[in-house]
Amino acid sequence: MVVLRKRLIEGIPYLLTKFAGAGFLMFVISNYVLLVSGIDMYEFVEGIANWFLWGIVFGYGILCSLFIDLYVFRIPKTGYIIKIILYIVAGYAFFIISAINVYTLFAGTVGALCSLIFYFGTYLSSRFKSFKYVFSFVIPLTLIILMNVDFTEKEQWVEVKSDHTYNATFDYFNGKHEIPVQAKAGQTITLYHEFNNTNGGGHGFHVLNEKNKLVGITEVSEGVMKLKVQVAGVYRIVVTGDDVKGSFKVTWK
Repeated sequence: MVVLRKRLIEGIPYLLTKFAGAGFLMFVISNYVLLVSGIDMYEFVEGIANWFLWGIVFGYGILCSLFIDLYVFRIPKTGYIIKIILYIVAGYAFFIISAINVYTLFAGTVGALCSLIFYFGTYLSSRFKSFKYVFSFVIPLTLIILMNVDFTEKEQWVEVKSDHTYNATFDYFNGKHEIPVQAKAGQTITLYHEFNNTNGGGHGFHVLNEKNKLVGITEVSEGVMKLKVQVAGVYRIVVTGDDVKGSFKVTWK
């Protein structure tokens, strides 16, 4: 029991190097998303708030890294070149395991690049203790905190709402606005939405359930959609804006 506890304690710094590698990769991805979004904090948060991405980086990435280390441990003469090749293979494998085509090869190339960034992060974390703790704890926690902040911006927002209607006018809207709707199982909700765009900005429309997952809606005609309620609860009609000025109206029955 004492030996097992000692080995577990000794293994913690090793595992932290893996979490630091994953944190370093998320840091690089986050900076890329931030630059692509034009340093738009709302778009940035929406871009990194993807638990599937986090699962790949912290789940698949760490697991592959552990298996690679096990392979190297079993075959001591394995050099760094082979180790790098194994990381590249792991990056491609996630995308081409189901099919090989132009799209999966491109995605695999991106995956291979991310694998090498992960490996570089583990290397730096094994060399510098401060790097290990910053990227295994500080960076991931900071990103998670940012993911729970709403960076929506509204200017001169004027709203008028009733039991089944919501109207809003604004001089500037960048982000999202949610309208809660109580629904019972078996109901069919008909949604009518209009968006008046006066400056060429972008906008969108979707529905989320209580688990924050997208709900399938059927488009009946332009501006008219239907939602078949499978599970009772509060559904959120989400209207999004991208540097837009104008107004919108949402009606449901």
